[in-house]
Amino acid sequence: MFTQTFEKTQIESSESYQMIKDEHLAFLVVAHQILAGSRVSLSTYRQVVFSDCTFYATEFQGVTFENCVFENCNFEFSHLRKCKFKNCSFQNCKWVAASISTSTFEDCVLEAGIETLTYGNQNQVFYMCESHTTDIYIEELLAA
Repeated sequence: MFTQTFEKTQIESSESYQMIKDEHLAFLVVAHQILAGSRVSLSTYRQVVFSDCTFYATEFQGVTFENCVFENCNFEFSHLRKCKFKNCSFQNCKWVAASISTSTFEDCVLEAGIETLTYGNQNQVFYMCESHTTDIYIEELLAA
C-alpha cells in the first residue's frame, strides 16, 4: 500500500470523471479543488482541510475521514455511502440534492445542511466527548 503524506501543503486542481481508489493523504490543505462526476473509494484522509472545494456529482464510497475540516465546500448532487467521519467539522457547505447512506459520524460538528441528511438511511451519529482536536490542528497549522 502506498501512503502519501504531505505537511502544510496546499493543492489546487480541477478534475472531472476521475476514479480515485486507495488514496491516503495526511496533514494537507486542499483548496479550490473541483472534482466533478468522479468516484472516490476506499481512501483515507487524516487531518486534511478541504477549503472552498466543489464536489459536483461525486460519489464517495468506503472513505474514511479523520480530524478533517470541510469549509465552504459544495457537495451538490454528490453521494456519500459507507463513509466514516471521525472528529470532522463542516462549515458553510452546500448539500443540494446530495445523499448520505450507511455512514458513521463520530464526534463531528455537523451544520444544519448535513445534519438533516444524516437522519435515516442507516446512518449513525455518535457524540462521545467534548474535545475537538480538529480545532487545535487548525490553530497549529495557521500559526506555522
